[in-house]
Amino acid sequence: MDVAVRTARRKDIPALCGIWRACFPDTEDYIRYFYRENFERIAVWVRTVDDAPVSMLHLFDAAFADGGYSRPAKLIYAVGTHPSYRRQGHMGRLLEAVKGRAREEGHVLFLKPATAELTEYYRSFGFEPDARFRVVTIRPGERVPLQTDMLSAQEYNRLRDIAFSGYPYAKWPDRHVQWCVDENEYCGGRTLSVMLDGETHFVMGAPQGDTLLITETDMGPSQLERAGGALCALFGAASLKAYLPDHVCGKGEEIVSSAVYNAPLRDTYVNLIMI
Repeated sequence: MDVAVRTARRKDIPALCGIWRACFPDTEDYIRYFYRENFERIAVWVRTVDDAPVSMLHLFDAAFADGGYSRPAKLIYAVGTHPSYRRQGHMGRLLEAVKGRAREEGHVLFLKPATAELTEYYRSFGFEPDARFRVVTIRPGERVPLQTDMLSAQEYNRLRDIAFSGYPYAKWPDRHVQWCVDENEYCGGRTLSVMLDGETHFVMGAPQGDTLLITETDMGPSQLERAGGALCALFGAASLKAYLPDHVCGKGEEIVSSAVYNAPLRDTYVNLIMI
């Protein structure tokens, strides 16, 4: 048996789809959509047995920034091992290889653990829990007139950099933001500019049942309460749930948003990671 770690090739995509299908609940259409839109621009690392992928992880380019400081970073996403090869150390070897490259090149690694158990698993490989989200549920009040418009990925990213540059945060290239905008639309969502009190804000959200899930915005809880009625009407939702950085929100359920490795900055806001 020949085992190795390498980057994935286009011919590996069927095997990657098979691992994804076994590890995550996404539809076949979504899995194929993900690789069609992203394979050429990201790095997919695999652990192979006889050159066949059995474990995988995906790396998206980013940067950790704070004021004038910036350091290259990689988001680790969609980490999985085929069930037939679990508990054999394949993912551990894959993570160690990616960590070694991060040390050589000097970039940060970060990921979002899906569960508390996974937070501890990644901690065993040196990934320390870092920033946290606040998940806020809002019952919108009286509906107020609200001016909204569709927002391009480039303009979204510009507004995002303005909004979050006052504290450590993850910067994303326009191409990643474009993917997030497109993926949100694929899932029935919209990416909007919202005019409130003469200021332009941004909202990325999608309906989940009768709830509008806002995955990123620069509005705080009080602003969302005021705008919530109009936003819910726009999305056909009855209530609103938002992920907000705990820098700006002190209420709501607190959850770990990231675990980091080789990071010089702490408590770094890292949304736009496809919650």
